[in-house]
This record gives sequence, structure tokens and C-alpha cells, in this order.
Amino acid sequence: MKRAVLVLLLLAAATRAFAAGDQAYVAILADTQVQKMAGMPAMADLPPGLDLSKIPGLAGMLTGAAQRKLEVRLWSPGIAPANAFAYVTPPDGLQQGKKLDLELYRPKGETDTAGGAGAFNPDAVKDFTIKIYWGSSDTVRPGQPKVIRWEGLTAEQKSAMKKQSSSANARGSYFYKPDWTTGYWPTSKQLGKVADTASLVGDYAVTTSYAGNVAIAAPPNVDFLAPIDLMTPKFDKPVPLDSVIPLSWRLIPNALGLHAMIIGMEGRNTLILWTSSEAYREDLMGIDWGFLEMAKVRELVDATVMMKGDRTSATVPVGIFKNCDMAMLTMVGYGPGAALDSGQPLPRIQTKTSLMATLGGKAMGGMGNPGANAGDVGDAGL
Repeated sequence: MKRAVLVLLLLAAATRAFAAGDQAYVAILADTQVQKMAGMPAMADLPPGLDLSKIPGLAGMLTGAAQRKLEVRLWSPGIAPANAFAYVTPPDGLQQGKKLDLELYRPKGETDTAGGAGAFNPDAVKDFTIKIYWGSSDTVRPGQPKVIRWEGLTAEQKSAMKKQSSSANARGSYFYKPDWTTGYWPTSKQLGKVADTASLVGDYAVTTSYAGNVAIAAPPNVDFLAPIDLMTPKFDKPVPLDSVIPLSWRLIPNALGLHAMIIGMEGRNTLILWTSSEAYREDLMGIDWGFLEMAKVRELVDATVMMKGDRTSATVPVGIFKNCDMAMLTMVGYGPGAALDSGQPLPRIQTKTSLMATLGGKAMGGMGNPGANAGDVGDAGL
């Protein structure tokens, strides 16, 4: 499934752009995360002495509980001196102490931004195909799916998509851009576990020895969002993929826009994708669902690419994932943020809530789907 996600990144057209000159950027990013696996009973509490702090997300998946995550990113042009430092002074309500010390990453060259030897290569998969469905409905709408065959793309298109995939993989780490220094938190010394009672609201001061100093405040409406709390489907057993899949969730206060997507692998060479977007656009696969700015969220909601923030349901058409070895749902909702028009570094605060859930499929035959034999399933992850 991880490689299936990388396939989608091959279609990503989004890139991060930085202004010329010496402009640096700092982002304070708050996410409320939920991870679930259908058919895996949630544990009320972890066994005493079990420390999963170094395995992000695993504790949340085992308990099914929402986890608050806070990240700080400081991007600055040039390589910071060896003795450089950067830190953030947070509000007391965040419950993270007096100072968040950023660690600094200094790239050594172009190879730091490469996708790596394990990057997926569609050229090695015969007849590789992507089928895209979109919109909320009980049945597949006329004109769907949109079918993309890798062998039908030009050499230039393939090359561009592979390059975009490499850049997207790099954005998942700290290696964002050659010749730029990245400051980041949490770190190995400050793990950044955020309490359920913590608040994002208050004043933040960014202090550095190499990229300037700036202050920004999170107003009362810019706080951790409520988790995405699915009411359907139920997760006590794998979700039947040969039926309509009704998605419903509790209202998320202050949400500005929502998006849902399911991906699955059908055999070894066909990727199935459904998105809650009501409109198909050629750049749909190029949207980076990381931390969108509020203006971008409003634009996508107006274009019906995203659902309105007060939406509480969507329907996945019947049977489009019925032959998949595994299907995975991801959802994201964006809340208010704060930003300044000027500053060095230029600051912003952004909030979101997210869900990743494994639904079911033939590969989950041992987890509540006795009709399938997991041993007979091919390489679902390619």
C-alpha cells in the first residue's frame, strides 16, 4: 500500500516555491490524527512499560485514540553556520515548556533530495493503469472512471512525473531543497508529545542566530481541531468492498473544508482511486494535502474539489474496490490559521485534522473476512 501511495505522487504537479533573495519561512503546524484498521480491536490502554514514542502513529492505531501533533518547520536559503541556533518560545497553554529547540538539517548536495533507490518505477510493471472515480453517489456516474495508462504517456510526461515523485518523497522528510537549511521540531531530545488538554492559542516568538526573529499569535479560534470521528463504516470487522460504502462522521467545529480519498490495488498493475471531489480537474492529483493555506482551502471548496467544512457524510459508489487486495481511506479537514504579510522569517500557523484507515480487501482474509485466503493474494503493494 505504501508503494500505491507513491504511485499517486507520480501524478503530483504541486511543488513548493520560495521567493528569491534571503526570505526565510517558518510554519507552526497542528494536526489532530486518527489511525484505524478495520478488524483490529482497539486497546483501551497500552500495556504498562510499552514505550511506542519512537514509532509515530503506532500507539494511536493500537488504541484508536486521536493524537495531537505539533510540528515546527523553519526553511531558510543558504547553509546555516556550524554554531547556528533557532528556537520557538511557545505559550504556556501548549504545555511544552519554555523553549522548543529546533534541530538544523544542512543538505550536502542534490542527492539529499532524491527519491531513493526504493522509489516505485511504473516502467517495471506491465500495463500499469490508474482508474480514478470521483463524487459522492451510490453508483458510478456516467463518464467514469478516468483511465490513465502509463504506457500511453509520452516520454516527457513520464520523466516529469518521476521528477515530481522524487520531490514529493523528499517533502516527506526534512530534505526540502538544495542549499536551504531546514530547522525542525520535534527532535530526538524533545519528542513533542502534546497533551489532550493543551491549547495552541497564544503568542509564539521565533528566535534564530541566522534567519531573523519574528513573533506571531494564534487567536482563540486557531486551536487544535476535533478528530475525524467516523460513525460509519464500523471498524469491528473489514468493510465489505463489494457494496456501497457510506462514510459519515461527527461535525468538526471550525472546519473550513474537508476531503476524503480511498486507494486500493487491484492485482499487480491496477490502482483504483476514489475522491470525494465533485469536480474532476487535471491537476486533481497534484494537490498536496499537507497543510494548505486558508485561501487555497476556500478556493478548493468553491470549486467543489473539497467538501464544505460542515459536511458530515459522503458515499463511495458500489463495487469499485471489490477486487482490491486492500483499500485505504484517508481524510483531511482544514481549520483556521494565522499568518503575517511580512517578517523575517515569514510566519504562519495552520491547523488540520486527519484520518488514515485501512478498510478491508482480499489481503485481510484473516481479519474477519473468512471468504478470502490471504495466502492466495498477490503482491498488493507491487
